[in-house]
Amino acid sequence: MTNRHRLYSIFLALLIGVSLTALSCKRGGSSDTTEAPPVISNEPITLEYWRLWDESDALDELINSYTSKHPNITIEVKKISLKPGETIYDYQQNLIKLIADGAGPDMFMLHNDWLPYQINQIAPMPAGLMSVKDYRNLFPDVVQTDFISNNRIYAVPYYIDDLMLFYNTDIFSAKKIKQPPRTLQDLVDLIPKLTEKDSRGNITRSAITLGGNDGIPRAADILAALMMQYGAEMTSADHTTATFNLPAPDTNPPFMASQNALSYYTQFATPGSPVYTYTDAKNADGSRVFPSDVQAFIEGKAAMMFGYAYHVPLIQQFAPKLRFETAVLPQRQIQNPITIANYWGETVSKNSQHPNEAWDFIKFMTKRNSQSAFFRATGHIPASKELQDTMTSRRYYAPVAQQIDYAKSWYRKNTPEIESIFGRMIDSVVKDKISPEVAIDVAVRDINKLE
Repeated sequence: MTNRHRLYSIFLALLIGVSLTALSCKRGGSSDTTEAPPVISNEPITLEYWRLWDESDALDELINSYTSKHPNITIEVKKISLKPGETIYDYQQNLIKLIADGAGPDMFMLHNDWLPYQINQIAPMPAGLMSVKDYRNLFPDVVQTDFISNNRIYAVPYYIDDLMLFYNTDIFSAKKIKQPPRTLQDLVDLIPKLTEKDSRGNITRSAITLGGNDGIPRAADILAALMMQYGAEMTSADHTTATFNLPAPDTNPPFMASQNALSYYTQFATPGSPVYTYTDAKNADGSRVFPSDVQAFIEGKAAMMFGYAYHVPLIQQFAPKLRFETAVLPQRQIQNPITIANYWGETVSKNSQHPNEAWDFIKFMTKRNSQSAFFRATGHIPASKELQDTMTSRRYYAPVAQQIDYAKSWYRKNTPEIESIFGRMIDSVVKDKISPEVAIDVAVRDINKLE
């Protein structure tokens, strides 16, 4: 073979190789198309499944449907009940310890911001069971951000929830207010109309339970949503550093987004502020001067509150005669809306002896019929995109579906510690009169020290 022919052969081989690579990329890459489905065993298998919140029989219909096709598989659901004084973080720490010790369930619930902290304790879904492309087509952007890492799927949500506005319709009617606030400025404008104080200036009815820390359990979520509405970048692109103390990107002069958001939030709980309408203060005996946010709303002592869909049945249970409605979260800019997501995914422990079968059941739960059945059993808004449109007119829950396309979350490697840091940031402004600039710098420093 001549040198010319040899060079031509090499060039042709390279050209074919490049063409095949390009074709593979166009089809979504080999990681999504070539892995074979995992083998599902025919041997007798028992899967232990830990779940919070829903009654233990909430999945009975769906489990029966699945096991009718896989009679060798038994799924035992254990409802985890939190003891008085416990939080979801007690559940998380117990789970982390058990898995670290080689124990724990096959399947468990994972909060949408816990993956960075627990990723090494999870067996990701086999790529042959569901491709990342199919997952992205099935679930909203926020789910993709929360549960996909390094092109692997780590959890699957059965439902979705995001932050919205609750308002007392009787109070609104009495004050001749026809619509809930759409913008943050609308909200400010309503404060004087809805706040009531006694002759000594003490708040007897809050316009909105906002601005504090102790009495507002989801204060960190609310403040993060406001920061993002104002344009803050919560972390660096590689998620290694908290950056919300920096100016909003592409602003000239520099716009300190988080400072403005923190000032906006805390003004509602700052005595002397024109919009002072809520207090976290306590009496000498430790009791609250004013009820916490949900309690105040239930008692009719607050015209509005920010909350989640899971607050709806709570309000209905404890105040069945209270007339209220929900609306989308007020926005700084209507054309660029943002709310914050708060929901759970289902995942598989790295200790499971049957990860293929566990993931196969979780995938079964993503089917349209399964999501519809779960909605009927629990009332939770389905997570799949294809069912969102059916929820946009449902009373109380419609805002969740209406907001899902712009719901956000942010990367946190230690959520309970970060929530505590956000609480201290709020308290330092409201109670200690520290400037928002200093409070935010301290918070970012403390977050960046976390491991």
